[in-house]
Amino acid sequence: MEKPQLFLMDDPLARVNVMSYSDGEGLGWHFDRSEFTTTLLIQSPLAGGEFEYRTDLRSDDDPNLDGVARLLAGDDPEQKALRLSPGTLNIFKGKNTLHGVSPTQGERNRLIAVFSYYERPGVMFNDDERLGFYGRTVA
Repeated sequence: MEKPQLFLMDDPLARVNVMSYSDGEGLGWHFDRSEFTTTLLIQSPLAGGEFEYRTDLRSDDDPNLDGVARLLAGDDPEQKALRLSPGTLNIFKGKNTLHGVSPTQGERNRLIAVFSYYERPGVMFNDDERLGFYGRTVA
C-alpha cells in the first residue's frame, strides 16, 4: 500500500472481527471508512458468498455518484466477483472500491476475519457508530 507505517484500529469492537454468513446471508454494497481493507477467508460456504467489487469507483476528489448509481442498477461492465478459497488474504482499497458479498448457499457458513488498519494511531468509532455496526457501545 506504499504507506510508511500502519496502525491497528484502537477500537476494541472494530479492530478485528470474524464474521459468519449463514445460508442466504450476504453483505450489501458499501464503501469502507479506512483507505484499505484486509480480510482473511477462514471457511467458504458450499455455494454463493462471492466477493463482489468495483475497483476505484470513486476518489477523494470525486464521489462519482453517477457511477455508483450505474453499478447499483446492474449496469457497470467493470463489476467483478471472486470466489475466494479458505486462506485467501485479500487487501483492497475499501474506501474507493464499492464491494459486498453475494448471499451464501448451503449449510456451511462463510467465515471471514476483517482487520482494520489506519495511517494514524488512535482511530476509534464513536458510540453511534458502534451501536450501528455492533448493536452495543462497549466491548
